[in-house]
Amino acid sequence: MTLRNNAKYGVILVGVLSLLMVGFLTLSDSSQAILKTVEQPDYSEATNIDKPSNNVDTDKLRTIGISGSLEEYTYDDLNNHADTVIIGKVKEILPPKWNTEQTNKSFTEKIKRGELIYTDIIISVDTYLKNPLSSNEVTVRVVGGTIGNITMTSDIEPNFKPDEKVLLYLFNDTYPYTKDVGSEHFVVTGYVQGKFKLTDDGKAVRPDETVSQDELLSTIKDVA
Repeated sequence: MTLRNNAKYGVILVGVLSLLMVGFLTLSDSSQAILKTVEQPDYSEATNIDKPSNNVDTDKLRTIGISGSLEEYTYDDLNNHADTVIIGKVKEILPPKWNTEQTNKSFTEKIKRGELIYTDIIISVDTYLKNPLSSNEVTVRVVGGTIGNITMTSDIEPNFKPDEKVLLYLFNDTYPYTKDVGSEHFVVTGYVQGKFKLTDDGKAVRPDETVSQDELLSTIKDVA
């Protein structure tokens, strides 16, 4: 991953594959491992992760938890590192998929190979604020989801809800393990920092702050 790509992601730690590998190698009862497995995942706020269907044996559920330390981005940083900035609405959250063809390898081997579950979100675009595209829809990809008895979560990825109105800073996926998988898509600049929920009372909200939409919009410049 190049320095430019690291800057766009806004994350100090190396890519998800390395996170998985380090977590797997350091996992112990006393460690603060990046990767962890639990028997019963918490789905209460995981809006971009499908809950298991009734035919899944919940006693055998495993969760891969990915954590990271984010470089703090200013509004200017988000604007400068984004390939496009949009206002739109969450139209559809697609079923999660694996980034590679699955085999009958053990859960441990899946982790070692850096296999990822990702979820694509279809955004209906109302307005392009930077670098307008011809399409009235874009696909945004996040790492995470539930397939069978395996759930993958990430505390640095933004969550999405159906019909949610959002302002998103986006760039073309450059991560080697997901960029060429599936359809053309974007990822969120700065991870959770680059997604704002827009409220009816003129606020732009993300987990760490709330600002006025006018203030946020004033920082966005339509430049390459």
